[in-house]
Amino acid sequence: MLQYCIQVIVFQFLFWLVYEISLKRTTFFSYNRWYLLLSFSLSLILPLLKFDLFYDVISSERLSAFKAQQILDTTARETEITGNQNSIISKQISLNWWIVTYVVGVVISAIFLSLKLFKLKSLFTQNLKSTEGQFRIIELPQTKTAFTFFKTIFLGSELSALERDQILVHEKVHAKQLHSLDLLIFEVFKVVFWFNPMVFVYQSKIVMIHEYLADTESVKKTSKSNYFQYLLNASFGSEDLIFSSQFLNNSSLKKRIKMIQKKQSRSLAKLQYLFAIPLTFAMLISVANVSANTIQNKVSEASATPVQNTANVEIIAENNENQPIDFPFAVVDQIPLFKGCAELSETEQKTCTSERISNFVYKEIKKNLSERLKNRGMQRIVVQFRISASGKIEKARARAILAGNNREAIETAAVKAVEALPQLIPGEHKSEKVNVIYSLPIILNGEM
Repeated sequence: MLQYCIQVIVFQFLFWLVYEISLKRTTFFSYNRWYLLLSFSLSLILPLLKFDLFYDVISSERLSAFKAQQILDTTARETEITGNQNSIISKQISLNWWIVTYVVGVVISAIFLSLKLFKLKSLFTQNLKSTEGQFRIIELPQTKTAFTFFKTIFLGSELSALERDQILVHEKVHAKQLHSLDLLIFEVFKVVFWFNPMVFVYQSKIVMIHEYLADTESVKKTSKSNYFQYLLNASFGSEDLIFSSQFLNNSSLKKRIKMIQKKQSRSLAKLQYLFAIPLTFAMLISVANVSANTIQNKVSEASATPVQNTANVEIIAENNENQPIDFPFAVVDQIPLFKGCAELSETEQKTCTSERISNFVYKEIKKNLSERLKNRGMQRIVVQFRISASGKIEKARARAILAGNNREAIETAAVKAVEALPQLIPGEHKSEKVNVIYSLPIILNGEM
Protein backbone atom coordinates (compact mmCIF):
# COMPACT_ATOMS: atom_id res chain seq x y z
CA MET A 1 0.00 0.00 0.00
CA LEU A 2 2.78 2.41 0.90
CA GLN A 3 4.59 1.68 -2.34
CA TYR A 4 1.38 2.32 -4.30
CA CYS A 5 0.84 5.70 -2.61
CA ILE A 6 4.42 6.77 -3.27
CA GLN A 7 4.17 5.78 -6.94
CA VAL A 8 0.87 7.68 -7.32
CA ILE A 9 2.35 10.85 -5.85
CA VAL A 10 5.50 10.61 -7.98
CA PHE A 11 3.53 9.97 -11.19
CA GLN A 12 1.14 12.85 -10.50
CA PHE A 13 4.06 15.15 -9.79
CA LEU A 14 5.73 14.25 -13.10
CA PHE A 15 2.52 14.79 -15.09
CA TRP A 16 1.99 18.11 -13.29
CA LEU A 17 5.57 19.10 -14.07
CA VAL A 18 4.90 18.63 -17.78
CA TYR A 19 1.83 20.83 -17.43
CA GLU A 20 3.70 23.55 -15.57
CA ILE A 21 6.65 23.63 -17.97
CA SER A 22 4.96 23.42 -21.36
CA LEU A 23 1.14 23.40 -21.23
CA LYS A 24 0.05 25.96 -18.64
CA ARG A 25 0.82 28.96 -20.85
CA THR A 26 -1.16 27.73 -23.86
CA THR A 27 -4.73 28.82 -24.61
CA PHE A 28 -5.93 25.26 -25.21
CA PHE A 29 -8.02 25.34 -22.07
CA SER A 30 -10.25 22.36 -22.93
CA TYR A 31 -7.20 20.26 -23.76
CA ASN A 32 -5.55 21.30 -20.50
CA ARG A 33 -8.64 20.41 -18.55
CA TRP A 34 -8.70 16.90 -19.99
CA TYR A 35 -4.94 16.54 -19.63
CA LEU A 36 -5.17 17.19 -15.89
CA LEU A 37 -8.19 14.95 -15.40
CA LEU A 38 -6.76 12.06 -17.42
CA SER A 39 -3.21 12.32 -16.07
CA PHE A 40 -4.53 12.36 -12.51
CA SER A 41 -6.66 9.27 -13.17
CA LEU A 42 -3.85 7.52 -15.03
CA SER A 43 -1.55 8.05 -12.06
CA LEU A 44 -3.99 6.12 -9.90
CA ILE A 45 -4.23 3.23 -12.37
CA LEU A 46 -0.63 2.77 -13.54
CA PRO A 47 0.80 1.51 -10.21
CA LEU A 48 -1.85 -1.22 -10.24
CA LEU A 49 -0.65 -2.59 -13.59
CA LYS A 50 1.96 -5.24 -12.87
CA PHE A 51 3.56 -6.53 -16.04
CA ASP A 52 5.75 -9.63 -16.09
CA LEU A 53 8.23 -7.79 -18.29
CA PHE A 54 11.31 -9.80 -19.30
CA TYR A 55 9.67 -12.82 -17.64
CA ASP A 56 10.06 -15.11 -20.63
CA VAL A 57 13.58 -14.04 -21.56
CA ILE A 58 15.08 -15.15 -18.23
CA SER A 59 16.73 -18.49 -18.84
CA SER A 60 16.26 -21.49 -16.61
CA GLU A 61 19.95 -21.32 -15.75
CA ARG A 62 19.65 -17.77 -14.44
CA LEU A 63 16.52 -18.70 -12.54
CA SER A 64 18.34 -21.59 -10.92
CA ALA A 65 21.10 -19.19 -9.91
CA PHE A 66 18.50 -16.97 -8.29
CA LYS A 67 17.07 -20.00 -6.51
CA ALA A 68 20.48 -20.96 -5.20
CA GLN A 69 21.12 -17.47 -3.90
CA GLN A 70 17.73 -17.49 -2.21
CA ILE A 71 18.50 -20.75 -0.40
CA LEU A 72 21.94 -19.48 0.54
CA ASP A 73 20.46 -16.28 1.96
CA THR A 74 17.88 -18.29 3.90
CA THR A 75 20.61 -20.45 5.44
CA ALA A 76 22.71 -17.40 6.31
CA ARG A 77 19.81 -15.70 8.09
CA GLU A 78 18.71 -18.67 10.18
CA THR A 79 19.93 -17.24 13.48
CA GLU A 80 18.57 -13.80 12.60
CA ILE A 81 15.11 -15.21 11.87
CA THR A 82 14.82 -16.91 15.25
CA GLY A 83 16.46 -14.07 17.17
CA ASN A 84 14.39 -11.13 15.94
CA GLN A 85 10.79 -12.21 16.52
CA ASN A 86 10.20 -9.29 18.86
CA SER A 87 11.34 -6.92 16.12
CA ILE A 88 8.85 -8.45 13.68
CA ILE A 89 6.01 -8.04 16.16
CA SER A 90 7.06 -4.44 16.73
CA LYS A 91 6.88 -3.72 13.00
CA GLN A 92 3.39 -5.20 12.82
CA ILE A 93 2.24 -2.95 15.65
CA SER A 94 3.80 0.04 13.89
CA LEU A 95 1.91 -0.84 10.72
CA ASN A 96 -1.36 -0.89 12.65
CA TRP A 97 -0.67 2.63 13.88
CA TRP A 98 -0.18 3.79 10.30
CA ILE A 99 -3.57 2.32 9.42
CA VAL A 100 -5.17 4.05 12.38
CA THR A 101 -3.63 7.37 11.32
CA TYR A 102 -4.92 6.95 7.77
CA VAL A 103 -8.45 6.11 8.94
CA VAL A 104 -8.49 9.12 11.28
CA GLY A 105 -7.42 11.35 8.37
CA VAL A 106 -10.17 9.94 6.16
CA VAL A 107 -12.80 10.49 8.86
CA ILE A 108 -11.74 14.09 9.48
CA SER A 109 -11.66 14.87 5.75
CA ALA A 110 -15.08 13.26 5.29
CA ILE A 111 -16.48 15.42 8.09
CA PHE A 112 -15.24 18.60 6.40
CA LEU A 113 -16.77 17.52 3.09
CA SER A 114 -20.05 16.69 4.81
CA LEU A 115 -20.14 20.16 6.39
CA LYS A 116 -19.67 21.76 2.98
CA LEU A 117 -22.47 19.66 1.50
CA PHE A 118 -24.74 20.49 4.44
CA LYS A 119 -24.03 24.19 3.98
CA LEU A 120 -24.82 23.92 0.29
CA LYS A 121 -28.04 22.05 1.03
CA SER A 122 -29.15 24.83 3.37
CA LEU A 123 -28.68 27.35 0.55
CA PHE A 124 -30.92 25.26 -1.68
CA THR A 125 -33.73 25.05 0.86
CA GLN A 126 -33.75 28.50 2.44
CA ASN A 127 -33.69 30.89 -0.53
CA LEU A 128 -35.95 31.99 -3.38
CA LYS A 129 -35.74 30.00 -6.60
CA SER A 130 -36.46 30.87 -10.22
CA THR A 131 -35.67 29.19 -13.52
CA GLU A 132 -34.04 30.49 -16.65
CA GLY A 133 -34.14 27.88 -19.35
CA GLN A 134 -32.39 24.73 -18.09
CA PHE A 135 -30.83 26.58 -15.17
CA ARG A 136 -32.17 27.18 -11.68
CA ILE A 137 -31.41 30.54 -10.12
CA ILE A 138 -31.21 30.88 -6.35
CA GLU A 139 -31.01 34.35 -4.85
CA LEU A 140 -28.83 34.85 -1.81
CA PRO A 141 -30.00 37.81 0.31
CA GLN A 142 -27.73 40.67 1.38
CA THR A 143 -24.65 39.55 -0.50
CA LYS A 144 -22.86 39.88 -3.83
CA THR A 145 -21.85 36.21 -3.85
CA ALA A 146 -21.96 34.44 -7.21
CA PHE A 147 -21.17 30.78 -7.82
CA THR A 148 -22.48 27.66 -9.59
CA PHE A 149 -23.15 24.08 -8.57
CA PHE A 150 -24.02 21.91 -11.56
CA LYS A 151 -27.17 23.46 -13.14
CA THR A 152 -27.88 25.74 -10.20
CA ILE A 153 -26.57 29.32 -10.18
CA PHE A 154 -26.40 31.26 -6.91
CA LEU A 155 -26.55 35.06 -7.23
CA GLY A 156 -26.39 37.69 -4.50
CA SER A 157 -29.40 39.98 -4.22
CA GLU A 158 -27.18 43.08 -4.08
CA LEU A 159 -25.80 42.61 -7.60
CA SER A 160 -26.84 45.29 -10.09
CA ALA A 161 -28.76 44.33 -13.22
CA LEU A 162 -25.66 44.77 -15.42
CA GLU A 163 -23.52 42.71 -13.07
CA ARG A 164 -26.18 40.03 -12.89
CA ASP A 165 -26.42 39.70 -16.68
CA GLN A 166 -22.66 39.50 -17.13
CA ILE A 167 -22.22 37.00 -14.33
CA LEU A 168 -25.02 34.79 -15.67
CA VAL A 169 -23.18 34.44 -18.98
CA HIS A 170 -20.06 33.39 -17.12
CA GLU A 171 -21.78 31.01 -14.71
CA LYS A 172 -23.79 29.31 -17.43
CA VAL A 173 -20.51 28.18 -19.01
CA HIS A 174 -19.57 26.50 -15.72
CA ALA A 175 -22.97 24.83 -15.59
CA LYS A 176 -23.01 23.63 -19.21
CA GLN A 177 -19.50 22.17 -19.04
CA LEU A 178 -20.14 20.46 -15.69
CA HIS A 179 -17.17 22.06 -13.98
CA SER A 180 -18.71 21.27 -10.60
CA LEU A 181 -18.36 17.56 -11.38
CA ASP A 182 -14.58 17.94 -11.75
CA LEU A 183 -14.29 19.70 -8.44
CA LEU A 184 -16.58 17.33 -6.60
CA ILE A 185 -14.49 14.37 -7.82
CA PHE A 186 -11.38 16.02 -6.43
CA GLU A 187 -13.17 16.62 -3.14
CA VAL A 188 -13.79 12.89 -2.87
CA PHE A 189 -10.15 12.18 -3.69
CA LYS A 190 -9.14 14.65 -0.97
CA VAL A 191 -10.97 12.42 1.49
CA VAL A 192 -9.39 9.17 0.29
CA PHE A 193 -5.92 10.63 -0.38
CA TRP A 194 -5.91 13.35 2.25
CA PHE A 195 -2.14 12.89 2.70
CA ASN A 196 -1.39 13.51 -1.00
CA PRO A 197 -0.51 17.16 -1.69
CA MET A 198 -0.88 16.63 -5.45
CA VAL A 199 -4.66 16.28 -5.08
CA PHE A 200 -4.83 19.86 -3.80
CA VAL A 201 -2.45 21.07 -6.51
CA TYR A 202 -4.47 19.45 -9.28
CA GLN A 203 -7.72 20.85 -7.92
CA SER A 204 -6.34 24.40 -7.87
CA LYS A 205 -5.16 24.04 -11.47
CA ILE A 206 -8.57 22.73 -12.55
CA VAL A 207 -10.30 25.67 -10.86
CA MET A 208 -8.13 28.10 -12.81
CA ILE A 209 -8.80 26.34 -16.12
CA HIS A 210 -12.54 26.46 -15.42
CA GLU A 211 -12.29 30.22 -15.06
CA TYR A 212 -10.29 30.54 -18.28
CA LEU A 213 -12.95 28.53 -20.12
CA ALA A 214 -15.80 30.65 -18.73
CA ASP A 215 -13.93 33.90 -19.40
CA THR A 216 -13.22 32.87 -23.00
CA GLU A 217 -16.92 32.29 -23.67
CA SER A 218 -17.98 35.42 -21.81
CA VAL A 219 -15.79 37.85 -23.77
CA LYS A 220 -17.38 36.60 -27.00
CA LYS A 221 -20.60 38.32 -25.95
CA THR A 222 -19.09 41.60 -24.80
CA SER A 223 -15.92 43.63 -25.36
CA LYS A 224 -12.79 42.71 -23.46
CA SER A 225 -12.59 46.18 -21.93
CA ASN A 226 -16.12 45.91 -20.50
CA TYR A 227 -15.41 42.44 -19.16
CA PHE A 228 -12.21 43.65 -17.50
CA GLN A 229 -14.23 46.41 -15.89
CA TYR A 230 -16.71 43.92 -14.45
CA LEU A 231 -13.88 41.87 -13.01
CA LEU A 232 -12.06 44.85 -11.52
CA ASN A 233 -15.17 46.47 -10.06
CA ALA A 234 -16.58 43.26 -8.61
CA SER A 235 -16.29 42.77 -4.89
CA PHE A 236 -18.25 39.57 -4.53
CA GLY A 237 -18.27 37.50 -1.41
CA SER A 238 -17.29 33.87 -1.47
CA GLU A 239 -18.97 30.85 0.05
CA ASP A 240 -16.52 28.29 1.40
CA LEU A 241 -17.52 25.68 -1.20
CA ILE A 242 -14.47 24.81 -3.27
CA PHE A 243 -16.45 22.28 -5.34
CA SER A 244 -18.66 25.12 -6.64
CA SER A 245 -17.48 27.39 -9.45
CA GLN A 246 -17.10 30.98 -8.23
CA PHE A 247 -17.19 34.03 -10.45
CA LEU A 248 -14.39 35.88 -8.71
CA ASN A 249 -11.38 34.72 -6.80
CA ASN A 250 -9.17 37.70 -6.03
CA SER A 251 -5.99 35.61 -6.04
CA SER A 252 -6.64 34.51 -9.64
CA LEU A 253 -7.89 37.84 -11.03
CA LYS A 254 -4.53 38.96 -12.44
CA LYS A 255 -3.91 35.61 -14.12
CA ARG A 256 -7.38 35.61 -15.70
CA ILE A 257 -7.00 39.10 -17.14
CA LYS A 258 -3.57 38.23 -18.48
CA MET A 259 -4.87 35.06 -20.13
CA ILE A 260 -7.83 36.87 -21.73
CA GLN A 261 -5.39 39.31 -23.33
CA LYS A 262 -3.09 36.56 -24.53
CA LYS A 263 -2.91 35.75 -28.23
CA GLN A 264 -4.37 32.40 -29.25
CA SER A 265 -1.74 29.65 -29.21
CA ARG A 266 -0.77 28.19 -32.58
CA SER A 267 -2.08 24.75 -33.47
CA LEU A 268 1.49 23.46 -33.68
CA ALA A 269 1.77 23.98 -29.93
CA LYS A 270 -0.62 21.04 -29.44
CA LEU A 271 2.34 18.75 -30.16
CA GLN A 272 3.47 19.49 -26.61
CA TYR A 273 0.80 17.10 -25.35
CA LEU A 274 2.81 14.29 -26.94
CA PHE A 275 5.35 14.69 -24.12
CA ALA A 276 2.93 12.69 -22.00
CA ILE A 277 3.38 9.58 -24.19
CA PRO A 278 7.06 8.81 -23.42
CA LEU A 279 6.44 9.82 -19.81
CA THR A 280 3.59 7.31 -19.54
CA PHE A 281 5.73 4.63 -21.19
CA ALA A 282 8.52 5.28 -18.69
CA MET A 283 6.00 4.88 -15.86
CA LEU A 284 4.85 1.57 -17.32
CA ILE A 285 8.45 0.37 -17.38
CA SER A 286 8.90 1.46 -13.76
CA VAL A 287 5.93 -0.62 -12.57
CA ALA A 288 6.89 -3.65 -14.68
CA ASN A 289 7.09 -6.62 -12.39
CA VAL A 290 10.71 -7.70 -12.61
CA SER A 291 10.96 -8.10 -8.87
CA ALA A 292 12.17 -11.10 -6.96
CA ASN A 293 8.59 -12.27 -6.53
CA THR A 294 8.07 -12.63 -10.27
CA ILE A 295 11.32 -14.49 -10.78
CA GLN A 296 10.57 -16.64 -7.76
CA ASN A 297 7.25 -17.69 -9.29
CA LYS A 298 9.01 -18.92 -12.39
CA VAL A 299 11.71 -20.55 -10.29
CA SER A 300 8.99 -22.62 -8.65
CA GLU A 301 8.08 -23.95 -12.08
CA ALA A 302 11.66 -24.65 -13.16
CA SER A 303 13.07 -26.01 -9.93
CA ALA A 304 12.18 -29.07 -7.91
CA THR A 305 13.58 -27.69 -4.65
CA PRO A 306 11.04 -25.40 -3.00
CA VAL A 307 12.13 -23.05 -0.25
CA GLN A 308 10.45 -23.81 3.04
CA ASN A 309 8.10 -21.26 4.53
CA THR A 310 9.45 -20.72 8.03
CA ALA A 311 6.67 -18.32 8.98
CA ASN A 312 3.96 -20.98 8.86
CA VAL A 313 5.75 -23.93 10.43
CA GLU A 314 4.11 -23.63 13.83
CA ILE A 315 0.64 -23.28 12.29
CA ILE A 316 1.15 -26.37 10.16
CA ALA A 317 2.33 -28.31 13.18
CA GLU A 318 -0.80 -27.41 15.12
CA ASN A 319 -3.20 -28.24 12.30
CA ASN A 320 -1.63 -31.59 11.40
CA GLU A 321 -0.73 -33.12 14.72
CA ASN A 322 -0.86 -36.72 13.44
CA GLN A 323 1.40 -36.15 10.45
CA PRO A 324 5.20 -35.80 10.39
CA ILE A 325 6.28 -32.20 9.91
CA ASP A 326 9.36 -31.01 8.04
CA PHE A 327 10.86 -28.20 10.13
CA PRO A 328 13.37 -25.76 8.64
CA PHE A 329 16.82 -25.86 10.22
CA ALA A 330 16.32 -22.28 11.47
CA VAL A 331 13.36 -22.83 13.79
CA VAL A 332 13.96 -26.07 15.67
CA ASP A 333 14.85 -25.87 19.35
CA GLN A 334 17.74 -28.32 18.94
CA ILE A 335 19.38 -28.67 15.54
CA PRO A 336 20.47 -32.09 14.21
CA LEU A 337 24.08 -32.80 15.15
CA PHE A 338 26.98 -34.49 13.46
CA LYS A 339 28.47 -37.07 15.81
CA GLY A 340 31.24 -35.45 17.80
CA CYS A 341 29.57 -32.01 17.96
CA ALA A 342 27.11 -32.71 20.78
CA GLU A 343 29.47 -31.78 23.61
CA LEU A 344 30.03 -28.24 22.32
CA SER A 345 28.09 -25.07 23.13
CA GLU A 346 24.92 -24.27 21.14
CA THR A 347 26.69 -21.85 18.77
CA GLU A 348 29.66 -24.17 18.33
CA GLN A 349 27.34 -27.12 17.69
CA LYS A 350 25.85 -25.35 14.69
CA THR A 351 29.24 -24.36 13.29
CA CYS A 352 30.67 -27.83 13.88
CA THR A 353 27.74 -29.64 12.24
CA SER A 354 27.63 -27.31 9.23
CA GLU A 355 31.37 -27.63 8.62
CA ARG A 356 31.40 -31.41 8.93
CA ILE A 357 28.40 -31.85 6.63
CA SER A 358 29.96 -29.49 4.06
CA ASN A 359 33.38 -31.16 4.17
CA PHE A 360 31.90 -34.65 3.92
CA VAL A 361 29.64 -33.80 0.99
CA TYR A 362 32.42 -31.90 -0.79
CA LYS A 363 34.78 -34.88 -0.63
CA GLU A 364 32.09 -37.35 -1.71
CA ILE A 365 31.12 -35.21 -4.73
CA LYS A 366 34.74 -35.13 -5.87
CA LYS A 367 34.87 -38.94 -5.66
CA ASN A 368 31.61 -39.30 -7.62
CA LEU A 369 32.50 -36.86 -10.45
CA SER A 370 34.33 -38.06 -13.54
CA GLU A 371 37.70 -36.56 -14.43
CA ARG A 372 36.11 -34.70 -17.31
CA LEU A 373 33.69 -32.88 -15.01
CA LYS A 374 36.30 -32.21 -12.34
CA ASN A 375 38.24 -29.97 -14.72
CA ARG A 376 35.36 -27.90 -16.03
CA GLY A 377 36.10 -24.94 -13.78
CA MET A 378 34.03 -23.66 -10.89
CA GLN A 379 30.77 -25.52 -10.25
CA ARG A 380 27.96 -24.23 -8.07
CA ILE A 381 25.50 -26.70 -6.56
CA VAL A 382 22.64 -26.34 -4.10
CA VAL A 383 21.59 -29.46 -2.21
CA GLN A 384 18.53 -29.84 -0.04
CA PHE A 385 17.71 -32.90 2.07
CA ARG A 386 15.78 -34.03 5.10
CA ILE A 387 17.29 -35.24 8.35
CA SER A 388 14.58 -37.54 9.68
CA ALA A 389 13.44 -37.89 13.28
CA SER A 390 15.74 -40.92 13.50
CA GLY A 391 18.73 -39.02 12.09
CA LYS A 392 18.71 -40.61 8.62
CA ILE A 393 19.24 -38.64 5.40
CA GLU A 394 16.15 -38.65 3.17
CA LYS A 395 14.74 -36.99 0.04
CA ALA A 396 18.01 -35.48 -1.15
CA ARG A 397 17.71 -33.12 -4.11
CA ALA A 398 20.32 -31.10 -5.95
CA ARG A 399 20.42 -28.24 -8.43
CA ALA A 400 23.57 -27.45 -10.40
CA ILE A 401 23.92 -23.81 -11.47
CA LEU A 402 24.96 -22.91 -15.02
CA ALA A 403 26.10 -26.48 -15.65
CA GLY A 404 24.69 -26.77 -19.17
CA ASN A 405 24.46 -30.31 -20.57
CA ASN A 406 26.38 -31.69 -17.57
CA ARG A 407 23.76 -30.69 -15.06
CA GLU A 408 22.23 -34.13 -14.63
CA ALA A 409 25.60 -35.82 -14.00
CA ILE A 410 26.66 -33.18 -11.48
CA GLU A 411 23.31 -33.27 -9.66
CA THR A 412 23.43 -37.07 -9.49
CA ALA A 413 26.92 -36.93 -7.95
CA ALA A 414 25.73 -34.39 -5.39
CA VAL A 415 22.70 -36.48 -4.38
CA LYS A 416 24.88 -39.58 -3.95
CA ALA A 417 27.30 -37.58 -1.80
CA VAL A 418 24.51 -36.44 0.52
CA GLU A 419 22.98 -39.89 0.75
CA ALA A 420 26.38 -41.19 1.94
CA LEU A 421 26.27 -39.01 5.03
CA PRO A 422 26.39 -41.01 8.27
CA GLN A 423 23.38 -41.07 10.54
CA LEU A 424 23.11 -37.82 12.53
CA ILE A 425 21.77 -37.07 15.99
CA PRO A 426 18.18 -35.99 15.15
CA GLY A 427 16.85 -32.50 15.78
CA GLU A 428 14.26 -31.73 18.44
CA HIS A 429 11.42 -29.25 18.71
CA LYS A 430 9.35 -28.85 21.86
CA SER A 431 11.15 -31.85 23.35
CA GLU A 432 10.15 -34.11 20.46
CA LYS A 433 12.36 -35.53 17.71
CA VAL A 434 11.36 -34.04 14.36
CA ASN A 435 12.24 -34.06 10.67
CA VAL A 436 14.52 -31.16 9.72
CA ILE A 437 15.11 -29.69 6.24
CA TYR A 438 18.70 -28.69 5.50
CA SER A 439 19.88 -26.59 2.54
CA LEU A 440 23.54 -26.72 1.55
CA PRO A 441 25.18 -24.47 -1.08
CA ILE A 442 28.42 -25.96 -2.49
CA ILE A 443 31.10 -24.41 -4.69
CA LEU A 444 33.55 -26.77 -6.41
CA ASN A 445 36.65 -25.24 -8.01
CA GLY A 446 38.23 -26.68 -11.12
CA GLU A 447 41.38 -27.95 -9.43
CA MET A 448 39.99 -31.08 -7.79
